[in-house]
Amino acid sequence: MPPPGAAGGAHPYLPVSALLGGTLALAVGAAWLLADPTALTSYLGSPSAVALTHLFTLLYVALVYVGTLQQLPAVLLVTDLAWKRLGFVAVPLLGVGGTALVVGFAAGFRPAPLAVGGLAVTGSLALVAAQTLRTARNSPPRDAPSRGLVAAVCYLALTVAFGTLLAGARGSAGLAAAAGYSPALHQTTGIVGAFLLGITAAGHKLLSMFALSKGGSTWRVTAVTWLVHACVAATLVAAAAPLLGLPAAAGRAAEAVATLGLCASGALQVVEVGALLRRRLRRHLEAPVQRYVLSHAFLPVAGLLLAAGEREAAVVAALLGFVGLAVSGMLIKILSFLTWTTAFGARQGRPGPAPLLRDLTRTRLEPVITVGLGVGALAATASVAWSSTALASLAAASLLVGACAQLWQAATVVSRTLGNRAGRRLEVVTTK
Repeated sequence: MPPPGAAGGAHPYLPVSALLGGTLALAVGAAWLLADPTALTSYLGSPSAVALTHLFTLLYVALVYVGTLQQLPAVLLVTDLAWKRLGFVAVPLLGVGGTALVVGFAAGFRPAPLAVGGLAVTGSLALVAAQTLRTARNSPPRDAPSRGLVAAVCYLALTVAFGTLLAGARGSAGLAAAAGYSPALHQTTGIVGAFLLGITAAGHKLLSMFALSKGGSTWRVTAVTWLVHACVAATLVAAAAPLLGLPAAAGRAAEAVATLGLCASGALQVVEVGALLRRRLRRHLEAPVQRYVLSHAFLPVAGLLLAAGEREAAVVAALLGFVGLAVSGMLIKILSFLTWTTAFGARQGRPGPAPLLRDLTRTRLEPVITVGLGVGALAATASVAWSSTALASLAAASLLVGACAQLWQAATVVSRTLGNRAGRRLEVVTTK
C-alpha cells in the first residue's frame, strides 16, 4: 500500500495500527472492569482503579490521539509532517510504556515498572509534541482550531510530566515536600488541556468536514482555548500556593477560577457543536458522527455533578462519556478514511469505481457501539455517585459490548479495504 502522496503525514500503516491498538485496549479494559466492578465503587485511588484509568487514558485515548497526530497536523496546517518516521518510535514507545504503567499500578504501585513506563510514556509524548511544534514552525497555524490543536498536544505531554511527578511524590516524602502533591493538576491538564481542547480543535475541522458545515466564525474555538489556558494556570497556582507560602484564601480563589474556566469551556464547546450542526449541509449524519455529537451531552452532566460536589463522578462522566464517545465516533471515521485513501487514493490502472466509505463498515454494529459505550458511561457515573456495585457491573457489561463491537467494526474496515483492494488487483491481472 503506497502512502497517499497528498496527505503529507506519516505512512498510513502507523496511525491505522495505533487506532486498532486503541480499540483492542478498550475491550481489554472493559473485560477487566467486568471481572472487578468494585474498582468503580471502592476508593478510586486504589491500584485497580488507577490501573484501569490509565489503561483508558493512555492505551485507548492517548494511543488513538497520537496515531491521529501522525496525519492530522499536516492536514490542519497544510504542510508536510515534520520528521515523518519519528512516529515509528513514539507510537510503540507509548504502547510499551503505557502497558508498563498499567502493570505497575495494578501490582500495587510497584516502583520498577512505574519508573520504566513513566520514562517511556514521557519520552513518547515529548517526541510527539516536538514533532507537532516543528510542523507548526514550518507552517505557522493560521486559524483557531490549528492553534488549539498544537496547544492540546503540548498539554498532553505536560499531563504525563505532571503524572510522573505525582507518582514520584507519592513514594518520596522529600519530593512531595519540594514539589507538592496535587492530583488535580494532573487531572485538569489531561482532561481539560489535552482532551477537551484537543476534541474542540480537531472536532471543529472534522465535524465541519463530515457534516459539510464549512465557513462560519471560529471565535468560540478561540474562547475555549483561552478558557482552558486560564483553567490550567489557575490549577497550577492552587497547587503551588502552599509551596509559595500564599494564604489559603488565594488557593481557594484559584480553585474557584479553575472551576469556572472548566465549566465555561465545556459549555462553550456544546454551543460550538450546535452552531456547526445548524449550518450543516448534510441533513443526515452518519452513525459515528452522531456518536461524536452525542458525547457532548455528558459535558452538562459532568458540570452538574461537579456543582453538586460529586467530583469523582464528574471525572468519570467527562472521561468515559464525553472523551470516550467522542474518540470512538471520530476513530471509525478516521480509520475508514485512512484505509480507503491508502488503498484507493492512487487509482491508476485500476478498473471500475472504488467502494464508498460507508461500504467499509457494518451498519448494524454502530447502534451497538453507541448504546454500549453510552449506557456504560452513564451507569459507571451513577455507580461512582451512589456506590452501587450492581450499576458498576452493568457499566462494565455495557462497555464490554460496546468496546467489542467497536473492535469488530475497526477490524471490518481494515479487512474489507484489504479484501476489496485484493479483488481489484486480481481483476487488473485478469484483464491484462
